[in-house]
Amino acid sequence: MRSSSRSSSSSSRREPTENDFGVPTEITASSPDAPDEVDAEDRGFETRIRIGRADTTVSGQHRYVLRYTLPEARISTGQLALDVIGTDEALETERFEVVVTGLELRDSLCNVGATGTVGGCNLAPQPDGTYRAVIEPLEPGQGITVGGTVIGVAEPIDVPVPPEPARPDDVRVPLAIGMAALGTTAAAGIFAVSRRRGRNQVFGGGGAADAAFGALPRPGSPVPAASTTLIADDQLASLATIEFVPPTGLAPWQGAAILFERLDDDVVAAWFSGQAAAGVITLESRDGKLVVGPGPTLAEADETTKGIVTTMLNGRAELTLGTYDKHFAAAWGRVRTAEQAMIKQSGWWTRLPTFGSSGGSVRLVVFVIFGFFVFGAGSVLTAVLGAIQSLPLALLFGTVVPAVAAWSMYRVLLPSRSATGSAVALRTESFRRFLEASEGRHVEWAWQHGLLREYSAWAVSLGAAGAWARALAASNVP
Repeated sequence: MRSSSRSSSSSSRREPTENDFGVPTEITASSPDAPDEVDAEDRGFETRIRIGRADTTVSGQHRYVLRYTLPEARISTGQLALDVIGTDEALETERFEVVVTGLELRDSLCNVGATGTVGGCNLAPQPDGTYRAVIEPLEPGQGITVGGTVIGVAEPIDVPVPPEPARPDDVRVPLAIGMAALGTTAAAGIFAVSRRRGRNQVFGGGGAADAAFGALPRPGSPVPAASTTLIADDQLASLATIEFVPPTGLAPWQGAAILFERLDDDVVAAWFSGQAAAGVITLESRDGKLVVGPGPTLAEADETTKGIVTTMLNGRAELTLGTYDKHFAAAWGRVRTAEQAMIKQSGWWTRLPTFGSSGGSVRLVVFVIFGFFVFGAGSVLTAVLGAIQSLPLALLFGTVVPAVAAWSMYRVLLPSRSATGSAVALRTESFRRFLEASEGRHVEWAWQHGLLREYSAWAVSLGAAGAWARALAASNVP
């Protein structure tokens, strides 16, 4: 029996052999360029022969020659019926040749296919005295059975090993280079499109003074007609300066939303920080847990804010956080809904940011990268890369995967601020820079002017809490 096949990857080949004619003996395997250690396991109804090393993965085309003896072939019965290969082979064999020598047969037969299939191949006598059947290809899940009536025996003929099929050109390196180039181009293209689509309007010609000029209208109010220019996020950030006061009329959560262009759990949390700074609620650390209660200015708050606090407390004098509370969860949901409504009618964006929990894009990117390296850790990726050695599939794979990762990363650039939104963002960023660079004397000034709690809420909302805390520690505020 001889077979030749091409496989893209293998750490060990398995050859299940049924034990109808006894447990195989004198098992040997050889390969000129791949591990050929043999391990045989008698499983009762069959013997599983493993060739290779479990800790070594080889790729490309390799030849294995497997030899064994079936000790109880029962040729003396006058019948040959041999299952050459079972139906559990998962890979295609391009060419499978069965050679029978040392026997004279009448009514030779050859069956190929699923269990119970009759016919499909021909075990034909040859001039050299052998009987041969060639199956091209042997599909996955197909088995081969040969047989016939034995009418005589003869000296076995030494059957030469057939020449190896021509090795395919190794295109992995050129493909890898091409796929890397395609992936880089796709990612760069998505970045460029996202950056362009997410450009922000600014007043005037794009100068810092023009972009953040004048009194800002309240969210949703008409904006006076003025000439505008489109600039990207990084260009907008370069126009920010340092301002010692927050934007007039803006709440900390609104500053976080316009600056970071997202409406997630961090922005909802900023709402609570702002209410604590305004005295609407109280926040107190007690025994390592945060305790929330009504503040001295709750009665002066707007009806929406009162309703949210009432929902949160649900008639309780205070609420200790740290475990799930359905009333607090309901209040959190009401804050998110109110913030979304305000953002939609604010007029700060010509293309709104995504509403949702924080970290979604990052998690998707991590998932894509993790999935790719999970493939890379095993033989699955090798099989995939072996399957995409055709140019179209390689181009598709090399473009789609980086494109998905790039879109996940760069979709945060898609929101586009209006001119008013850009002005608000510039003033917010300028104040954030002040908080980030603050010293003890700035904290003392805020305390002297009754602004310490408000500035602290802004620092938390804008991600400058660490710098503000260091400035507070260096101050003389009691």
